[in-house]
Amino acid sequence: MLQEEPGMEMVGEAEDVEGLLSLVAGAAADLVMLDRKLLGHHARELISKLHALRPRPIAIVMSCNGEDSRIILQAGADAFVSKGDQPDWLLETLRHYTKHAKDLNNGEQDANIDHF
Repeated sequence: MLQEEPGMEMVGEAEDVEGLLSLVAGAAADLVMLDRKLLGHHARELISKLHALRPRPIAIVMSCNGEDSRIILQAGADAFVSKGDQPDWLLETLRHYTKHAKDLNNGEQDANIDHF
């Protein structure tokens, strides 16, 4: 689904936190989709490391547990999506945040990132 979306390119997948940080830094990714399981108990630390990268990627976390949303957003994630959401909602969310990632990294450090 993502590979067919115009303007979006998947640059890879990571199995662990170290691989993720290396991949994102090397690819200068605009947006990172994270599985809640990868974050473990270190969500705030990992999201802070992602946001310290330049360009700064938007961090979207996915989980099958909707109750994780509050914890994830408090940890600094830009958005939370449920794995149970419809594919069109996921695409809409990705489109929205991809645009804001470009604004954020084009010098608009105070870009208005509306949270879904």
